[in-house]
Amino acid sequence: MIRKVKYVIATTHIDKHGCKMTESALESMLPFLNGERKPRVGLEHERTFPPFGVTMNGQIEKRNDEHHYLIVELCYFDQRELITLDDGTQLLKEYFSEGEYPFVECADSETSKVKISTDPVNFDTRQDVAKIYEAIKEVSEIEFEVEEFGRKSEIPDPETIITITREIALTLGIIKSKIPAKLGEAIGEDLAKFYKFISKLTVETIKKVKPENRPKNFVISYPNKDCNIELVIKTYKADRVLNSLTKEKLQIIANKVEQLANLRPEKIQFIYGENDNWEFNYLLSKNGAVIGTIKTFNNRNELYNSILEKQKTDERKSS
Repeated sequence: MIRKVKYVIATTHIDKHGCKMTESALESMLPFLNGERKPRVGLEHERTFPPFGVTMNGQIEKRNDEHHYLIVELCYFDQRELITLDDGTQLLKEYFSEGEYPFVECADSETSKVKISTDPVNFDTRQDVAKIYEAIKEVSEIEFEVEEFGRKSEIPDPETIITITREIALTLGIIKSKIPAKLGEAIGEDLAKFYKFISKLTVETIKKVKPENRPKNFVISYPNKDCNIELVIKTYKADRVLNSLTKEKLQIIANKVEQLANLRPEKIQFIYGENDNWEFNYLLSKNGAVIGTIKTFNNRNELYNSILEKQKTDERKSS
């Protein structure tokens, strides 16, 4: 049976970061929550963990304190099974016994310009973010757009999302395509430009983000109509990001995407492991299932159980 939990995801109160949402801002979130595609039920804003299920049935409620509350249903997957790939690799699949709810994050469209996305809560001021962009423009020939995203948490781990174009994905070898020999020189120049861009972005970001004692997450996202590809690097060092994006390191990505095609993925995530190689982590399928390594599900569940245990301990202490 599908477990559903009512949950308040936002209110018009002032939050922990000193921000306040208006009633109209809450209302603007309803189409996102109540459309055909659904947001994920995640854990601690950790994108490398597979989702538990989906969020749906958003509604706004005015309570006795005269504030407005955005309430949703958290719906948890109730089915689980093992999948074995042709090479013997075992993966875990979680899905709903009734209904199919594809994820809204898989609907991102291809971009014609590189985009940098940051969470302002990870910086002392927005001026710090602006300084990063100014520093990049001084050395990079790549044009880029910028945007902000927000996460409701104390101070989440720093995260920077770099959305790349098809041309850059081809240049890096993330996707397969026949490239005319005469374009080889131009591709080499584009690759050098991208590496200079990434190098400056990572160096300046690591200098300015907080908390300083937490790993910095850099996400390379390539949204496209076939299957969105997401690469996640957790690091304290800028040069590790650059080293992860060599064509030799990235060769495994296109091959793995081909291998997983029969699972009907809409989005595939890879993580840069401690062995300094890219590893498949999990995918989101066209029918709203999540399929991933046994390790990634175990990591998610271990943190979830530790959070529950801490909550129980805190309740016992306060009673």
